[in-house]
Amino acid sequence: MNLMRSQNRYGTNHRDGKRKMGKATESVDDGGLLEYFFGKDGTKKLQHERFVQFLRDLHDEILRLEFAHYDCRSRGTIPAKDYALSLVASADISHTNKLLDRVEEIDNDPSLRDVRITFDEFKDFSDLRKKLQSFSLALFSYGKLNGLLTKKDFQRAASQVCGIKLTDNVVDVIFHVFNTDRDEHLSSKEFVRVIERRTSLEAQPREAGIKGLVSCWTSCAARCKSSKLLL
Repeated sequence: MNLMRSQNRYGTNHRDGKRKMGKATESVDDGGLLEYFFGKDGTKKLQHERFVQFLRDLHDEILRLEFAHYDCRSRGTIPAKDYALSLVASADISHTNKLLDRVEEIDNDPSLRDVRITFDEFKDFSDLRKKLQSFSLALFSYGKLNGLLTKKDFQRAASQVCGIKLTDNVVDVIFHVFNTDRDEHLSSKEFVRVIERRTSLEAQPREAGIKGLVSCWTSCAARCKSSKLLL
């Protein structure tokens, strides 16, 4: 934050993160957001639709930053290997080595090493994570009795239950990483465990004040949306 402030004229005059508002001094990070929601005097009412749109825009911006992290050359696409790394980034430490071994093998797989994932594909799977509860139930329903699924089962569950169409490239990468038995089927339990952990980590507030509040609101909104899908 200090580095960002030092790069612009306004920031150099507000290095302490404070700004004058009448007789009071208020943090830009907290006060700016409160003012955006409730006006300068705090009496403006926050409309539900406006807040929902704010959360959508915030989520999209965070997602674009994550995608840009892997798209270091600004090509608009990322390699299949980097996409695979994004999938396993939040895996439990006890499973990390096994999954990373599968990620490394992408370089030697002629069907995957040249595959590139677009932002839209990246976003589609992120949207699917927000519907994990419904999607995980669908996976076990569409899968075989032993919990293994084919690629078509996986795509059908995403499309029919969550309304999201996953491309073959995305599904190929997912199955490569989470098909540790190399039997061309997906272990739904293993996949859901990793994705569920990431969703859980994203929902945990890490900041106090307004930042923590926004994180909490985001989590609540996601849970409410998932619950409605099951009704």
